[in-house]
Amino acid sequence: MSRKTLITLAVLAALSSAAAFAATQSDTAPAPKRERASLDVNGDGSIDGTEAAKSPRLSEKFADLDKNKDGELSKEELPRHGDRKHGKDGHGPHGEGRREAMAKLDTDKDGRISRAESAAGEGRLASRFDEVDANKDGFIDRADYEIRAKQRKDEWFAGADTDKDGKLSRAEVDAAKPKHSERGGRRPPVDAPAN
Repeated sequence: MSRKTLITLAVLAALSSAAAFAATQSDTAPAPKRERASLDVNGDGSIDGTEAAKSPRLSEKFADLDKNKDGELSKEELPRHGDRKHGKDGHGPHGEGRREAMAKLDTDKDGRISRAESAAGEGRLASRFDEVDANKDGFIDRADYEIRAKQRKDEWFAGADTDKDGKLSRAEVDAAKPKHSERGGRRPPVDAPAN
């Protein structure tokens, strides 16, 4: 046999054994368990109070999630992945809840919150008014949020730029990631330049 024929046979043998191995792995790999499916013990498509008790987080919020108060959480009542904090439910700082709260505080509907409007509202905005009013114009509006976002981005960049050359190397970005997660899980800004 020629050398070319032997190499071809070796390659074909390797490919066929790899394919056979992959096929046996996919056949024997267990399907991933979904928490909801495992909570629904009786398989009726909803989760009752005893089933929810197996999940401390769900059990804690069961009464609030049970909108129709029938003692069961239907598929529609169960929180979905995007409904978590900072998501569709609006209870996080980036959700609709913040916009609605700000709109409620804006009693004169001029698109900005004055010190008097913040003092009349519930919550701690009044005590943080000077901090949130980044441009110090006496009002809280979109411009203040944009200024604070730029300040946070600049602070992160300055902390990550350890050699102070005005550029971030891959090593500096990687070294800054653990610092960020220690401060509460915030990720570095997406548009931070990296080399």
